[in-house]
Amino acid sequence: MKIKIFLSLIFFQISFGVISQTETDTLLIRLQQEVKLAKNDSLKIMTLITLGDYQITRDFREAEQHLLEALKLIYKKSNQPKHQQLATLYEALGIVNKRKGDYPEAVDFYLKSKSLYEKTGDSSNIADIYHNMAMVYRDQKNYKKSIDYFKKTTAIKKLLKEETGVAIGYNMMGVAYRQNKQMDSAFYYYQKAKNIFIKLNDNENIYRVNSNLAAWYHTQKDYKKAIEIYKKNLEYDLKTNQQLSLQRVHYNISGSYMQLQDYQTALKYIEKALTIAKEQKAKARISRSYLRRSFLHKKLNNYVQSLEDYRLHKKYSDSIFNIENAKKIQALELNHKFNQEKLADSLQFAQEKSELELINKAESSKKRLYFTLLIITILAGIVIGYLISRIYKNRVLRAKEELEKNKQELDDFTKQLIIKSNAQEALIKELEELKKDVGEKESIHKLQDLATSKILTQDDWYDFKEKFTTVYPLFYSVIKNKGYELSKSEERLVAMEKLGLDTKQIANMLAISEDSVIMNRYRLRKKINAPKGAPILEFLEN
Repeated sequence: MKIKIFLSLIFFQISFGVISQTETDTLLIRLQQEVKLAKNDSLKIMTLITLGDYQITRDFREAEQHLLEALKLIYKKSNQPKHQQLATLYEALGIVNKRKGDYPEAVDFYLKSKSLYEKTGDSSNIADIYHNMAMVYRDQKNYKKSIDYFKKTTAIKKLLKEETGVAIGYNMMGVAYRQNKQMDSAFYYYQKAKNIFIKLNDNENIYRVNSNLAAWYHTQKDYKKAIEIYKKNLEYDLKTNQQLSLQRVHYNISGSYMQLQDYQTALKYIEKALTIAKEQKAKARISRSYLRRSFLHKKLNNYVQSLEDYRLHKKYSDSIFNIENAKKIQALELNHKFNQEKLADSLQFAQEKSELELINKAESSKKRLYFTLLIITILAGIVIGYLISRIYKNRVLRAKEELEKNKQELDDFTKQLIIKSNAQEALIKELEELKKDVGEKESIHKLQDLATSKILTQDDWYDFKEKFTTVYPLFYSVIKNKGYELSKSEERLVAMEKLGLDTKQIANMLAISEDSVIMNRYRLRKKINAPKGAPILEFLEN
């Protein structure tokens, strides 16, 4: 991860060499003071993120507290947080959770960070997120997916021409290939990474690749080559005074000499590794160093010292010193092999019994968890089913109400047309009577023309058809799907037939004679090849 803020604070120190322990302590105190002296939330957020980033490689639990405090302040502020700042914070929290072993949480934070980087178009940091995701999958031993993510990282870094990022990706890809037992691919990517770092004169990263190459040679049982590389790294560690790296390289050299069965030389290097581990108070490394020294003393027939080293190994690894067991083991080692084997059998039985109890407890816990999840799933299913049922019922009810409303509107509209039709018919009769009384006059003829005009005008038809198709949405589409193309007058005719209007009502609405309606029906029946006497609608709809 690129820790831009942190790098800006320590650039001066790095420019003149590796920061010493005293300098790092001073820097830590300075960062802590800056958090306390921050005059506003914005400045405090920035310093908390910087302090959290700095602490990740030293005390990730302390780092998490600082980062979470920064996150709380960000959401406390009224204005929207800056995408870049929040993305950096999420990425740091992802790294913390990875170190804790909370991989789902780590991936969640990485993905949140990636989304924000995508909004700002920050391709370089997106590549770093892919790198972090690859490290998660590597820890999960999903090497194929890990390699896929490293390839995404290097592809982006190549486009951005960030050679250091490309080389770091190659180096980590090599580790994934080695752990996946693909030794040729691992070596190929180590060499690609190293060539780039040599070109960039990046000694720190050359050292890291060399460490991985030495591990590769050790895995290939080329122990002499591994020792050669480890010793070069040893010179670099002595020059830069990186104590934990010094401890690790002494430990690794002793391992390679041990495989060569040069136990005296291996013992010399493990002694140095143990001394440094004690100075650094690194309990896990102290424990491993005692265990290896115990093995070497055993190989050199120093059984008393071997037993003592094994006892110290147990003390540090278990953080419990059981003097009674140590005395028993020592007595059995020195006095009688048979008793030693008997005790070993007893201890093995106890260990197996303990392991079995742990397995049973784990299985019981797993069953309880599964049962709880099952109950939650069932309850969730019931709730979801109930909600879906309610939604469905409400939709059906609304649809039914809407349909009834539309039907009522269509009925009202049709009734109005029928009322107009009846009124028109009465008016025509009255005009006929008037015509007999006053004779043939132009005004009478005009009134007759007006009285005999269509009830269902063009505008009325558009309103009528809209309401009709709302109530009977599939009526015309069914007819069309059967291959019948109706004219506008035929569409009007079948619509009125659908509403159950008689011949007289249809004639009045369309301002045509009843004979014309009968003739139109006849022509339509002939057009659709309907049998004589068959109801037109039944033939069209079925």
